[in-house]
Amino acid sequence: MTDKSKDKKQKGKISDQKSEISNREKVTEEIQEVVSKEEELTEMLQRVQADFVNYRNRIETEKKELIDYAESEVLLKIIPVLDNFNRAFNHMPKELGNNDWVSGVKQIEKQLEGILRDEGLQEIETVGKEFDHNLHEAVGFADGKGKFGEIVQELEKGYLLKDKVIRPAKVLVKR
Repeated sequence: MTDKSKDKKQKGKISDQKSEISNREKVTEEIQEVVSKEEELTEMLQRVQADFVNYRNRIETEKKELIDYAESEVLLKIIPVLDNFNRAFNHMPKELGNNDWVSGVKQIEKQLEGILRDEGLQEIETVGKEFDHNLHEAVGFADGKGKFGEIVQELEKGYLLKDKVIRPAKVLVKR
């Protein structure tokens, strides 16, 4: 083989090697682009998943709040009936105290109280307790036993529904 043909062959190998290196570089760049795009899409998918989880949690919370609100609205309409039972029994003539009919009505009142309690309704404690503006509504002041700021008389019962005040207790507070 002649020197010329050796040179030509060697130049051809070098050219092939350069072409192969160029192709490898292109493939490497394409792989890097695909990997970069995959990372970008993975990150985007994770954000979308997190947004969806947050959305679902927010909807669940709003749904629960709406149900609680509806329950409180219904109970606020029933509570005056309970108040009227209490007023009626507080003003009942003494001679009717042992009447069977009155005892039956008292049982109906107890049944209503039990149903409301089972639904999460709780009476707010008042007399003898320290006044708390979150639970009580002071409608006046009174003299008498006790210390300053203590509730001395309950004028209207207050109620909590699942630890949330739905009607504050109306009270008189010691001066």
